[in-house]
Amino acid sequence: MDNFNQNKQRRVTGLQIGGTVGPNDIVGMHIPMPTIPGIGVKVMVGNEVDNVVKEIGQSIPSDHPKAVEIHNIVEEVLAAKDQESKLKKIQTLVMVSAGITQIAISITKLTKLLGF
Repeated sequence: MDNFNQNKQRRVTGLQIGGTVGPNDIVGMHIPMPTIPGIGVKVMVGNEVDNVVKEIGQSIPSDHPKAVEIHNIVEEVLAAKDQESKLKKIQTLVMVSAGITQIAISITKLTKLLGF
């Protein structure tokens, strides 16, 4: 591998959710993860999170290009039975929704509820 590509690589030690909306703008959240074995982060997903997820599904305009995809993810989040699966679906929802101004406030509420 040449020096240029070697210098571009970095070690990521956290969970990062979000997407890029412009060359210098990043939307999303970042959770610093401990690097010591045996220490972790536990996130509990409650009814308030479900309410915000429903709000996101209702707020996305039906003519938006990602509306169908977002509605499908919202249904998957609400149907998820275990916390880990639900959290993964919420992460997907945040990533897909990054940069959509009509639901930006709801996405912010969701990330704050999850402690990010």
